[in-house]
Amino acid sequence: MRQPSSLRLPPIDLRFCRGQFPWRRWERISRRVVMQADAICDPPSPKDLVVRCLVRSLYRKAAGKRLQRVIVLLGGYIPKLEALGTIFRFYGKHAVMVNPKMASSADALVDFVDCNGVAMEHVVPLLDCAISKADTLNTRLGEPANDPATTCFRTDKYEQQEALRRAGLPAAAQCLTTSADEAMQFMTQLAASRSEYASFSEGSQTSRVVIKPRNAAGGDGIWLCSSESAMRAAINQELGRINVEGNVNKELVVMEVLQGEEWVVNTVSRDGVHKATDVWKGPPKAISEVDGGAQFVYTAQFLADEHPRRAAVLEYTFSCLDAVGLRHGAAHTEIVFTACGPRLLEVNARPAGGLPRTPGKPNQLEAIAMSLYDTERFFALPAVPSCANTSDGQGQSAAVIFLRAPLDGFILCAAVRQIMSLRTFSRFERDAVGLSECNSEKGLALPVKRTIGLFSSPGAVVLLGTSKVIEEDAEAIRAIEAVGYSETYPVDEDASLSH
Repeated sequence: MRQPSSLRLPPIDLRFCRGQFPWRRWERISRRVVMQADAICDPPSPKDLVVRCLVRSLYRKAAGKRLQRVIVLLGGYIPKLEALGTIFRFYGKHAVMVNPKMASSADALVDFVDCNGVAMEHVVPLLDCAISKADTLNTRLGEPANDPATTCFRTDKYEQQEALRRAGLPAAAQCLTTSADEAMQFMTQLAASRSEYASFSEGSQTSRVVIKPRNAAGGDGIWLCSSESAMRAAINQELGRINVEGNVNKELVVMEVLQGEEWVVNTVSRDGVHKATDVWKGPPKAISEVDGGAQFVYTAQFLADEHPRRAAVLEYTFSCLDAVGLRHGAAHTEIVFTACGPRLLEVNARPAGGLPRTPGKPNQLEAIAMSLYDTERFFALPAVPSCANTSDGQGQSAAVIFLRAPLDGFILCAAVRQIMSLRTFSRFERDAVGLSECNSEKGLALPVKRTIGLFSSPGAVVLLGTSKVIEEDAEAIRAIEAVGYSETYPVDEDASLSH
């Protein structure tokens, strides 16, 4: 047992304790606190954490202060955090924003929040790296929570596919590897049952494989390899690298290529009941050649209308959520509709990136709050959202178009302003270069890097309107982009779009 003399206490303003917490009683009370820690300490938690929380509680009690119960939002995108906080205020709840990278574990987050004078009521993960913390803390709080014992099914891309297989669902062929030789052995075994992989070593167009980290996000570290040399290069580059989630790539996933139309389903669940808030479809991701290999580049997503595939995608998505143990909270699920039917790319047990883009209500953020504090309304929602657009193209719809810079250079502000003048333009998202500032006409161009993945895109354009006009504006954006980039900074406004 840690002795009172060795307790590490946070800085405390002792003025709050004068006359209420005499120092001669300090040692006796401290010993009592340690004994209480033995009784209430959650087994995974270090005893000194519990002691610190208990001692702070004593000081607050002496000062007549009480902890404010709050909802902790674990994320880093301020507009989304503010939007979700506003929604929770509608239910009389106060939310605080915490970047999950400020706390290395669930216990560290407890310490951080308690030290700042608030008590957690519920934890909402908005990033992949926050999912484990939310599962653990919501379980301890007795709140609706996914089982921490199955968190890996919702964060590990390899374990997700294996969970589907155990549940009897179609899943991608894959293996884990720490070397290119292991990957080649997997490909040889796959080739025995699938003739399209037989000529992999020769690099035929049909003999491709995906290399990716187990627990990254946003397309980070995902490579499309069409030859043995490309596969070896990708594995050598990614093994041991720290990915965008702050995890070291100790192993990599080698997976068959899933080819077909890509779908995205955003959902919210409560007690295993799943509600889809919006469904999107789009063409396969574009391919960007990089250092002898290739990476995937997001292109566009359109709000899905009535389609036979839509029902099949939703049914498969709900089954995937059950298979990975997602019973509570938001999910952003990516599906490929192959020639053999829908197949899972990945389940992300958190809301979709950016702000909600659908014109329908409730959106995913609103449904999260509803699932916690208005369960009757939540359970009354349809499992599948009604289509926002109609077959004649006269209803409200939405799309997101990802900008793709073809070179290291500049995006012309004149081109950006043309995009902003489109009839269905709503806003820029994932604005990495300050696209919205082009409207101020303070410059002629903004620096960009060649787009080789989601994180290198200059940004995304959200379109809202009728489906027919959205399709026209989506084509217009690509036409504007065709002349909207330059290797050098333009000399004047007239010359900026004439190169």
